[in-house]
Amino acid sequence: MSAVAAGLGPADERMHPADPAVWSWNESWYFSWIDLDGGPAGFFRVGLLPNQDRAMLWCYVHRDGEWMGIDESRLRFTHFDLADGMSYERWGLRFAWRPGDPAATFEFDGIVRTITAPNAGAFVPVSIALDATPTTERFGTGTGHDVGSAAYPASRFEQSMRVDGTLTVDGTTCPIRAAGHRDRSWGPRNWRVAFTLGDLQSEDAQLYFVGAPQLGERGGGYLRDASGVRTLQCTDGVIGYDDAARTIAPARLRFAAGDGEVLDVEVVPVSPSVSFDMAHTCEVPEHWLYWRILVDAHVSGWSGTARGWVEASRYGIA
Repeated sequence: MSAVAAGLGPADERMHPADPAVWSWNESWYFSWIDLDGGPAGFFRVGLLPNQDRAMLWCYVHRDGEWMGIDESRLRFTHFDLADGMSYERWGLRFAWRPGDPAATFEFDGIVRTITAPNAGAFVPVSIALDATPTTERFGTGTGHDVGSAAYPASRFEQSMRVDGTLTVDGTTCPIRAAGHRDRSWGPRNWRVAFTLGDLQSEDAQLYFVGAPQLGERGGGYLRDASGVRTLQCTDGVIGYDDAARTIAPARLRFAAGDGEVLDVEVVPVSPSVSFDMAHTCEVPEHWLYWRILVDAHVSGWSGTARGWVEASRYGIA
């Protein structure tokens, strides 16, 4: 893939210098995983905001039809240990992402709230211990509209992963054999953008895309399969949004790979959504819908059913 990030080194797994003049400067670690045997799925994001002396955390797990998780918007930046990746341990909450060679490690221990299903509202202890081994090189995806400066450059990279480990919920442990995805970004961060993100995973392939609903979902992404990693463009199809329920209707999309291959994709929601508080991301607080769901997908040329995520920011729309 031509977008393989040039100049990346071990230092890019650590905190980068932040422009003190940029209120929204954000350094983030994102990691998601979907069990390949039909088991749990989860995602994690930490955004460090040094100029606001705080950090934001999302950590959610979907298991046996239930969403559970934690959303913390006001963790103290100075309470993070940044010597080896990123870690935090305060007041009964512990989590860490530590780079490795070849496998990185992700750990989480804390009390989270059950969000859906009959047990909604209950607090449960959750422990996650995962090894994430790269299945691709790190590759750059640009910075979108969030551009740094010569003195404080902004950048972003992504990477596909194989994930193994355990999830323990309220004392019950299950093994995880998953496909995963991670990204790292640093620079100014403007969240006030409408977009839709899809990440579809199978045993040996991944389709990842970001589209703009105001442009009929046209956007770009990449395809990872046995032949490597190739760029993609969405060329046809439409997504029907149900903003009242914070989800989508079953959708059909068509993608064209850089080498001319065409993929037809059918996406079907299989979980309720989890929603995020976004008001704190704006210097003058605003509220809008921002949510994520689990989906099943059928991709032409792939065997069986893929699992994945659809995430939507409905800024300016809902």
